Amino acid sequence: MRGENCHTTPMCGFGNIGMSPNFWMRAWVLVSLSRQKSYGYELMNAISRLFPEYSASSPSTMGNHYRILRMLETNGFITSEWDTTGTGPARRIYDITPLGRKETEEIVRYIGQTKQVVDRFVGYIEEHGEKLSEREQKSEARSVLKQAVGE
Repeated sequence: MRGENCHTTPMCGFGNIGMSPNFWMRAWVLVSLSRQKSYGYELMNAISRLFPEYSASSPSTMGNHYRILRMLETNGFITSEWDTTGTGPARRIYDITPLGRKETEEIVRYIGQTKQVVDRFVGYIEEHGEKLSEREQKSEARSVLKQAVGE
């Protein structure tokens, strides 16, 4: 969220996340780095394997992946440094910060809450979906979602 202090605001920098690919990529990077350091290319390949719909197969998609890494680093959730060991070119290795670990906990909590809402919504549709007209389904579904998210 623009203008907020990311050191004190949970989910900062994630904006209106919904089910956007960028949210899932950011979440994946943080969860992955909470387990071990990794090179950017390895992170992106892992995302592509787990979520083929967000594959880094094109230059523009790969660029978006690296923009996400830069955003996470700018917001203090991850750090990076050049790894010059080995015989190949230098590579950036990424690690999570304490702030990033806290953010990861918030994201995991949010995803768990979202799953509960989606499960209730799907359950409602399964129970009532065939009995209602399409317009009634939409109206009822909005009502269920508003209740679930506390609006």
